[in-house]
Amino acid sequence: MDRHLPFSRLRKDDAMTEDFTAERGGVTIESGRLRLRPLAVKDAQPLANLANDRHLAAMLARIPHPYRLSDARAFIADHGSEIVFALCLKEEDRFVGCCGLKPSGRKGRAELGYWVGRAYWGRGVATEGAQAVIDYGFTRLRLDAIDVSCRVVNESSRRVIRKCGFHFCGSGMIESVSSGRVASEHFVMDRSCWTSLKAWGRQ
Repeated sequence: MDRHLPFSRLRKDDAMTEDFTAERGGVTIESGRLRLRPLAVKDAQPLANLANDRHLAAMLARIPHPYRLSDARAFIADHGSEIVFALCLKEEDRFVGCCGLKPSGRKGRAELGYWVGRAYWGRGVATEGAQAVIDYGFTRLRLDAIDVSCRVVNESSRRVIRKCGFHFCGSGMIESVSSGRVASEHFVMDRSCWTSLKAWGRQ
């Protein structure tokens, strides 16, 4: 487990917010290689290009296949109550995927979601982006806990989850738009665990 989690720099103060939708359009996060910014209209084409991947869709809950430009535009225009960041390579502002949080239905908790286009797999991009959003959730949103799930067959996602410091809490089933009902594993990180990870990372 990688306990040396980088601190991400928020471009706004760390004030508490109760409403995820109130955050949209105003927060950009920077980590070592990445800029996490609000989704923009210009992201529609690269989003569609990267998300139109049968294998990627099979590993995720809510990405259909095929994934069209119209799907990307609709998602950018309205992604419900979620906070979604465009994951971009900082030097080029190149869109490589998405990462965000959505309310879990329980006060003080949210669910982490992320994906990275196939061309950028194996570079630690998903882990770096997820760590930045986790920091954001516990600092700015003052969350008590963050949940995350992955398909049982998705070893790559499981590695990201473990590197971030989540703890396994059980198995179950989730609905996938492209694959139907599939077996999944569920993980959680609470505030005390996150605080310990940050303290260990400073040593």
